[in-house]
Amino acid sequence: MSHSSSAEPVFLFPGQGGYLPGCLSRVCAGRALPAVVGQVDALSLRYGGPTISGLLEGADAPSLDTLLASDVPALSLAIFATELAVRDLARDLASVTPGLVIGHSFGEFAALTAAGALDLADGVRLVIARDRALRAAGDTEGGMVALRVGRQRADAVVGSLADRGLAVAAHNGYDQVVVSGPHESLDRLTALAGLLGIEATRLRVPYPFHNRLLGEANRLFEADVAGVRVRAPRVPMYSPVLGRHVESEQDGREILTSHLEREVGFLPALVSVRGDGFTHFLECGARCALTDLVNANLPGVRTAAPLRQRRTFDELRGVFAAFSSTEAGTDAVPAASSWTAAPPVVSAGTSASPAASSGTDVPPVEQARPTAPRVEQAVAPVRTTEPTPVEPSPSGAGDVTGLVDELRTLYASAVGYPEEVFEADIELEADLGIDSIRQTELLQRARQKYDLPEADIRITDYTTLESIAGLLTELGAGRVRA
Repeated sequence: MSHSSSAEPVFLFPGQGGYLPGCLSRVCAGRALPAVVGQVDALSLRYGGPTISGLLEGADAPSLDTLLASDVPALSLAIFATELAVRDLARDLASVTPGLVIGHSFGEFAALTAAGALDLADGVRLVIARDRALRAAGDTEGGMVALRVGRQRADAVVGSLADRGLAVAAHNGYDQVVVSGPHESLDRLTALAGLLGIEATRLRVPYPFHNRLLGEANRLFEADVAGVRVRAPRVPMYSPVLGRHVESEQDGREILTSHLEREVGFLPALVSVRGDGFTHFLECGARCALTDLVNANLPGVRTAAPLRQRRTFDELRGVFAAFSSTEAGTDAVPAASSWTAAPPVVSAGTSASPAASSGTDVPPVEQARPTAPRVEQAVAPVRTTEPTPVEPSPSGAGDVTGLVDELRTLYASAVGYPEEVFEADIELEADLGIDSIRQTELLQRARQKYDLPEADIRITDYTTLESIAGLLTELGAGRVRA
């Protein structure tokens, strides 16, 4: 097939980490959800799956952690629906359409649907069938660990353990490699990485994706793939699983029937399409995992993550309009991170001089914010234990309001936002786009500032400055504040 002009944007479809509770709640205030969301709900019911519109429109929708623990099928379908909704919103609000689509891991399902290789009904059917196959198969226990290291050294570290359960699952960047395997094997890998001075982060995923451990699930899923119609894509598509353009029905079927076991070559895919001249990348999905990787690894590109955080209808339309603008140098943001805390893994350029890219997330607050590269499939380290209750200090009646004011200054200085955006009850992630990795680092800064003891805390339980101030007061901040 002939490929589109490189002047057209690449639409990126993220995998397991592309979920934000109520990601469309502000967009849909007083408006209907994009039609595709209702269509996904209706089709899912037909095939015995969950309804997911509430996860997208409800401001109090369950968190990623909750869905990982209790309803992975709903999480998968919500991610799939979100990605197609963003695709439709880009078209309807700003006439932005893709010149090429790329899916990362599970995101290939939405990419195949967006490219016309699958119709929506078969896409929904396969998302549901995939989760059923994973639940039905044996030996699927395990997870994934992100290593801040290059591919060659990652291969050496994994190889030195001589553990057949471990596999490189994703090559995300010049210094971003994800390894999957059984929990015990990942524990050994993490311990060895620590001895070697390599940062290792356990990811929030339900299975050891892209590993032969999922071979039985893959075989179960093949029967479902055989029952659907797959076409040659109508929109050009590049597959990080295949490592090439998707040209035929056979290519599409190969992605579907092998993706649970095969490695994701996301960095090679980016390098290839950038070599073809593509310079504009738009993330179809919640958060900004893939555009952060693009900015960290490709110089001179323009990116947008429309649902980096919850946005109003007008804000979202502004993001799309700015992204499609041809004015050079507009709304530039650094491609490399100036954030000093360690993200899950680091991409090339994080410690180098930032190369400016023409990112187009238009709200001024966001443009001023440093961007940290992220690992696809996860946005934070896993907490394997519930938070340890902390005993209130004798001075537990500390001034929470005054502490909120001090935290506002601390957080604003760290992330580059104006202080006035940090209202006491504003959601740090959903409304300001400050992910849980950064929140963990900022909480550590606050703990050190007030000389507070270590505590086993799950950051997703403290989502506003007010709740964090309450936590710090319980730990004793009221006793030592200057």
